[in-house]
Amino acid sequence: MSQLHFRPLTPADYPLLLDWLQRPHVKEWWDDGDDTLEKVAAHYGDEDDTVRFLLIETDAAGATQPLGYFQYYLEPDDTVGIDQFLADAGRLGQGLGTQAVQAFCDLIIAERNPRRIILDPDPANGRAVRCYEKAGFRHYETVPTDEGHLAYMMARECEQYRG
Repeated sequence: MSQLHFRPLTPADYPLLLDWLQRPHVKEWWDDGDDTLEKVAAHYGDEDDTVRFLLIETDAAGATQPLGYFQYYLEPDDTVGIDQFLADAGRLGQGLGTQAVQAFCDLIIAERNPRRIILDPDPANGRAVRCYEKAGFRHYETVPTDEGHLAYMMARECEQYRG
């Protein structure tokens, strides 16, 4: 696999993000109602000091290829929450997700020095849960969400934390 890197999401990326958000493998687990360019711009144009919206890319054969969407947000107690998806369903189940999540955690640790990183997949999303376990996350509780679903709360402790 080529080198993975992250870059900030820009308004020029909104049409691409809108396309990705409509893909069945994404929409099944990530559906915030962002079904128009205006809604995407309103939702993802609201970055501040506590949240970052990023694209993950790879450089293959001299061309940059976007692979997916990643975001992180600050939580209390030196905790960072993350959400992410890979854009191409054909790339799932090949280890790319685990590699991308590990690279994302490395970026967050370098930028924010968190005590831990958390995420909250749907417990029925077995592929995501396995990916996150391979990336060092462990389940600690299952809780109901505001939307009436369940969240399978997982955390990765950051050994290099300097509080």
